Amino acid sequence: MELVPLKVKIGLKNNGHHQFPNFNELNPALRDNVDWSVFVDKTGGWHYDQICGHAEEDVTSPHGNWNGMLLVPADFANAAVAAFPSTCAILTEVEAEKFYNERAHVREPAIKEDVETLQAIVAKTALGVVQDQGDIDALDPDHPASGRRRNKKKTFVGFKTQQGITVKV
Repeated sequence: MELVPLKVKIGLKNNGHHQFPNFNELNPALRDNVDWSVFVDKTGGWHYDQICGHAEEDVTSPHGNWNGMLLVPADFANAAVAAFPSTCAILTEVEAEKFYNERAHVREPAIKEDVETLQAIVAKTALGVVQDQGDIDALDPDHPASGRRRNKKKTFVGFKTQQGITVKV
């Protein structure tokens, strides 16, 4: 699936709720004739800035704004930029990778751990039970067994591979 990274500035309404651009104003055919919030989750989903939210301020995100990134078809991205030029911008693949890795997913662990599985292995070991192949597999982050698993969506490269996405340039 060939998609375009779209940076979206998300503001705040007076009631404190998020103010997204109303992507439902775009041609329904650009979003498969479904609500935009459903459509974007079917493509590349949202990737929100985890470093600076509405209450914080830094160089990339003034107070009251929060940045997010979508991966969407080119026609949707181009229409969004035309309709909402002050809140939407198309990113290069390098910019998208930097945002994804350094802001949106920076706080995610490289290895995800299933505590229940790992505690069972610790308990068995404490009782003197020799680890079996299932335990060994659970401790290998590159094995699909429950236990320690490599977070394949930690990096932009891994996310694109997992989702079958190429970035249109």
